[in-house]
Amino acid sequence: MAKRHHAYVSPFAALMGAHRFEFATQLAQQTGLDPSQILFAYLQITASVAGMALSGETARQRTIDQQFQQFLTDAQAAD
Repeated sequence: MAKRHHAYVSPFAALMGAHRFEFATQLAQQTGLDPSQILFAYLQITASVAGMALSGETARQRTIDQQFQQFLTDAQAAD
């Protein structure tokens, strides 16, 4: 039986969709930040990772997710 590899799905994919503000509001409530701070941080991280030499889109998205998760963790700890 062959193993099936599922494509990586970002836990923050909703921040790139039509309902980004609603998702940012949920994250903001968890971290004590404003939704605009959440959205701005995600865009900043995405832009900074876009300039990195990473092999493949999956590696790039995982790096974005790791850095953004660290941002959320730090914000929650500071609250």
